Amino acid sequence: MPGPRPSVLFLSSDARRRYAEDVLAALALPRGAILQFRYESKYVVPALQASIANMSVIGRRAVVAYVADVETAAPFLVPVRFASVADAECAADMVVFRLRMAEYTDLDDYPLTEDDIRTEGRRYLDRLIEVNDDRFYPATGRFPDLHIRDEPHRRPGEETRDDPQHWLGVARRLARHPTFRDSYFIRIDEPVLDRGGPVPFDEQGRLTLSDRRAARLRVSFFTHSYSEEGEKVLSCATDGTFLKISSDDSYDVELGYDSVEFWLQPVITTFDALARVSVGFSQERPDVPEVSAGFPVLVRRSRTRMLTRVTFSAAGAFLVALPAILGTGFPMYVRVLFAITGAALLSVSTVVIARGER
Repeated sequence: MPGPRPSVLFLSSDARRRYAEDVLAALALPRGAILQFRYESKYVVPALQASIANMSVIGRRAVVAYVADVETAAPFLVPVRFASVADAECAADMVVFRLRMAEYTDLDDYPLTEDDIRTEGRRYLDRLIEVNDDRFYPATGRFPDLHIRDEPHRRPGEETRDDPQHWLGVARRLARHPTFRDSYFIRIDEPVLDRGGPVPFDEQGRLTLSDRRAARLRVSFFTHSYSEEGEKVLSCATDGTFLKISSDDSYDVELGYDSVEFWLQPVITTFDALARVSVGFSQERPDVPEVSAGFPVLVRRSRTRMLTRVTFSAAGAFLVALPAILGTGFPMYVRVLFAITGAALLSVSTVVIARGER
């Protein structure tokens, strides 16, 4: 079922390497994660800047697209992903948008060959410039319909069988352009607990994990032009202090399409901590854009474990002090039993329950 039409269009180009890598990151991030887009204010349509000032842009549905060769007779344009505006602000002469990633675009009806994509790109950009008073704005709320579909009513963590195909359809079309012809595209699935279901992202785009609860992170990759030459590595990294990788943290790529799983292991802490996960792909090609996508992870101290420790500590302290309270009127063996039991509870709370805390 087609979803509601997006009301904001964000275009990213290859004018700078960072812009092209933003496109790769938009395609890679799991649903619910947040990606930041930056534009000079002159490239944002005035009406959209006004909606930033009154905050009406927050929550609006958007579509991210890649555009290149705008000044030529055959520009290249591919819709990449749907998103929603999580936050936006104007800073000096820059406009910063924080976009929450949503569904992949369904490009089954979109051109596949480079020539056809460029023909459609020329037709679309002509209409886009026309509706914006004969000016080209990469960030605008006025744009022609792209006629692409999505599945907006899926619950967080519920992957449909078409999700990988939609991602692959976008990647194959991007690979038609010389900028991405030798690039590797990755897709990070929504994290899943080792003994439980998927873990959704919160409103700030953060993943929340409780200590001692590992999560699995599945990553797929694809390239249009695989070569055996050169070293290619898919890696997953964390801060190493509050969140660690309990599986292999890198994978030597020897295929053009595959998937690999990384395990995230929170470290037991005495306080809540903020860490970050970064998944990246590197190859010995400095001329090729490389994808690097990540998201923050909030490692929460287990409230159940904390309550258990406090309970054991309080009970142990009480039992250790109880013999003195009871006095010599109570039998010696009873007072000794209370003291030993209290000491055991204190040992459990300070040694066993608190083991591994930072």
